[in-house]
This record gives sequence, structure tokens and C-alpha cells, in this order.
Amino acid sequence: MKLLTPLALLAGLVIPAIIILYMLKKRTRPQTVSSIILWQRLERVNRPALRLSKLLRSLLLILQLLTALLLVLALARPVLNLVTGSGTTSVIIIDTSISMGVREGRETRLEQALERIRAQIRGKAPGDRFALIAMGEEAAVVSGFSSDSAALLAALAQVDISSARANPNAALALAVNMAAAEAGAGVLLYSAGCFGPLARLPEEGFEFITLGSQEVENLLIENVVPDGDRLYVTVFNNGTVAASGRVEIRDSKGELAGRREVQLEPQGRQVLVWRNLPESPWVSAAVVSKSDQLDLDNLCYSLGAKTAPGKLLLISEGNLFLERGLLLYPDISVSRVSPAAYTPAMAEMYDLFVLDGFLPPELPGAPILVFDPPHPNSHFGTGEAVKIESLRPLSHPLMSHVDFSEVSIGFGKVITGGSGLLEFEQGLLAAAMERRGQPLVVFGFAVQAGDLPLRPAFPILLRNILDSFAGSSQPSILLRFCQKVPGGDAAVYALGSSEPLEPGQKLGAGVYTYVSGEAEELIAVNPPVTTDSVAASDKLETPGGQVRGHAGTRGMPLLWPLILSALILTGIEWWVDNYGS
Repeated sequence: MKLLTPLALLAGLVIPAIIILYMLKKRTRPQTVSSIILWQRLERVNRPALRLSKLLRSLLLILQLLTALLLVLALARPVLNLVTGSGTTSVIIIDTSISMGVREGRETRLEQALERIRAQIRGKAPGDRFALIAMGEEAAVVSGFSSDSAALLAALAQVDISSARANPNAALALAVNMAAAEAGAGVLLYSAGCFGPLARLPEEGFEFITLGSQEVENLLIENVVPDGDRLYVTVFNNGTVAASGRVEIRDSKGELAGRREVQLEPQGRQVLVWRNLPESPWVSAAVVSKSDQLDLDNLCYSLGAKTAPGKLLLISEGNLFLERGLLLYPDISVSRVSPAAYTPAMAEMYDLFVLDGFLPPELPGAPILVFDPPHPNSHFGTGEAVKIESLRPLSHPLMSHVDFSEVSIGFGKVITGGSGLLEFEQGLLAAAMERRGQPLVVFGFAVQAGDLPLRPAFPILLRNILDSFAGSSQPSILLRFCQKVPGGDAAVYALGSSEPLEPGQKLGAGVYTYVSGEAEELIAVNPPVTTDSVAASDKLETPGGQVRGHAGTRGMPLLWPLILSALILTGIEWWVDNYGS
């Protein structure tokens, strides 16, 4: 049995109060006396006293105490566990995607899930064994199989929202492998179901415990991109109802620099532009709305933009998408030549190069961005063009604020070497390298091979790359939301603090100072965001059909049985009292 509101047991202090009052109770009866002197004597005889003998002879007191006890238990809202028995073994998967941050009443979905799991752990039988898995974009084992309630509760306390999306296929594969080592182990998934179809039908013994409602109101800050004297803020509605709010821009001193009202229909997007804002090392954009149900994605930080002047040469047969994308940056002078017109002498005439489907025999000694490199070539390894089924962005500073969730690429080539930016089924699809001491960023697909130019990710990706080429706002290390502070010689400081954060401490949203040796830089850490709907779903799509979830109470509430019992005892108490009189 578990108690949903255990603090209500403090009301049990009324029970000793009842006992004390009963022991002090004075019983009187009418008595005729011939003199008030005898009356005073009778008063002394019947003076209140703590008499233990009264307790032993009083059925009425016992009934009153039982009634009070039942009412106190009813306030604690006990639930009788009907599932857990001796020897139960379960792998518990906890969704840690941003969808679990939706507030349902006073608690978020994740808080509801953790409270249910804590109650399940506290109410387990001695032989029950649980394992815990956090399901973000990657699945992570929080705790192996254990029957130690204290260890399980300590591990559960480390679970927090860490990812934009959940990866149920990876989490289920990990859970099935763990369950296979334990005979009869089941798998419990606590989630709002905000993800796509499962790759395979779950094993027998799988339970989907649903959290949240199918109606959500939420506006989010998708990204904040400074560009010279302009600031672009993209607001998105990933709820199910029309939403309105106010977007506020604040500088590094916390002073209000701009404000706009916004109203969006579900799946609506709006780009707000501010011009001539006061200079600031960093800015923040926030959605202010009382009815918004997801607070975590209402705030986004961005470091101030630094100009990256220079001359850029685009070598291409003609790519309108790429040309227009590069022309968005007035601080860069863009020229274009065809591959046939390019000469080695041009390598000394420009500061930056973008190569579209072309690589010269000798690369210029300058930063280079390459799309759709020829295969083979003498500069880096590539593969034959193949069909791309799915792609996944990797953790890299160049991918900061770049949302590839809605981007699809038809064909591409494997890129060998460098630090990965994107990957697909056969390997890396994009990578950052270095040649001749200069940065080289390679994408193994043509810009027009998918819908990337039509997505907000495209201009943000270009800005990140061009800024990194000019040595401006891209940090040397990528710190992520909910990441633990790294150890070693480097230190991370919260703004306004003279003491570094302890290694292992989780990072929240904000701007931090990263110090490594003599170098010092500002790094913006933002919460994960998704443009996918955060409305809960009570069913999972699988190759074998739908799997429906349940509310996951996993027990019988005892509130009303206790109240009914208290009423019955009150009736019996009334009968005893009247019978005695």
C-alpha cells in the first residue's frame, strides 16, 4: 500500500487529543441536596482526573478513535498495490523528452511519472527488482536491476528532461536486452507518446503508461539569431489550440530591449525582427503567457553577433538556393564563378570559399564550405551517392540552434574523416575538418537534393558556419542543457558568480563563462526545443498494429472505502451513545 499525500498523517495528532479529553471528561447527573454544603462536597468528589480505568471500559471511545483513524487515513489517500508481488522484475523506461515538461495541473508529466515510480518502488515486495532507463534522443541506463529501494530512489532523483525528442526504438531495444537476462521481466514505458511509429512490435509483458492530455497550449522560442544590427526570433506553436503571448527581448543587464505581441494557430510559425537594438554581449528572448503549459521552451539565449566582413567566392554551375542564402549576410561580399572559369589565382583574391559540386586540384588556403563533393577526390574520402532513409544531427557547435527534425534529404554520399555534423544509415553525411590549417566543412549532398533550403535550419546553419570561419560567435566547446559540468583544468562559471560550478553539476538554461587556461569565453546554454506536437497520445503505432496505454494507477484507491467505513462507525457510535443514555 502507498500513500499519495503522506503529510496528511500529521492530522493523526487529533487522536491523542481525543484520548486526553476523554480522560478529563466529567460525567454529572441531577441530584437533589438539602444544603449547598453537600453540593460543594459533591463537586470535590467529581473533580476531573486522568482515570485510566475509563479507557478500558469505554466502547464509545474506541469507536471515536477508529473513526478518527479512518478519516486521517482517508486524508493520506492510500492506494492498495494490486500488481506488485514477490519476485516481480521490471525494466522501467522514463521518457525524458521536452514533451514531458508539459504542465498538467500543478505537476509536469515527468513529475507525475516520477511520483508514480517512487510509489511503486516504496510499495514493492522484498523480492521485486527494478531497472531504470532514461529515454531521450539516446537511451541511457539510470540503474541496473536492483531490489534496493534507497538505491533506486537515488538513481530516480537524477532523471530530468534532457532531450528535444524521445527515441523509443533505442530505449525498447536496450530494455529488451536487459529483460532477456532476467526470466519473466516486464517492460514499463512511462511517456506521453509524443513520437513516431515503433520499428517493431513490443515483447510480451510490455505496458505503456500514458501521461498527459491531448489538448495543450504552448508557444516556444524556436531560435534566436543575431545578424549585425538585426535580431531574428522565431516563435512556434506546437500545441493543439491557438495561443497568444508576448515576446520580450532583454539585454545582458536584464533590461527590456523590445516587446511584441504574437498569436499563432497550431503548427504556426512567425519570425519577429528587431533592428538597431543596443549592443550587448548576449540577449535573451522569452515568451510571456499565463496559459502556456510548457515553461521550459519559453526562454532562449543568444550571444551577440560579431561582424564577419570579407569577400566570398561561390564556385557553382548555378544554385539559386545557395546564392540567396549567402546574400542574406550584407557584411559579406559574394561573387560567383562557374567551375570552368575558376583559376588558382583566385585563391588569393577571396577570404572565404563555397564549392558546390566542385573541388579544384589544390584547395585554397582559406576557410571552405563544400556541398556535394565529387567522388572520388584527392582531398578527403567519399562514397558513391546512395538513397538516404533517415538522418540524425550530431552534437557539434556548428549545429547549435539548427533543427533538422523536419529536413529530408533524398540522396547523399558518405564523408570520411573529420568531426561529424550529420549521420545517416551508412555513416557521416557531413563533417568538419581542417586542411592546410584552415577549416573545411563538407556536406555530402547537394543543397537541392532535399528540402533544407525551405527550412529555418538552412540560414541558421549557414550563419553558424560563416561565423566559425571568421572566428566569431561559435564556442570552442558545446555545453548542452542538463549536461554535467566537465571536470579537468577547465572551469565553468555562472554569470555573476566568482566560484566555479562543481564538476558533475547539471547545467540549466543560461549564459556561462567557460575558462580554459588563459582563454575565457561566453557560452549560451538553451533548453531543448521541438516543433513536433506535444499533445499526449494514448496509443503507440507498431508494425503489428496499435498498442493502447493505460493511466497506470496500478492499484485500488482506498479513499471512498475509508470514508464509508468512517460513516458506518459514526452511526454505530451514535447508537451506542443513545443506547447508553
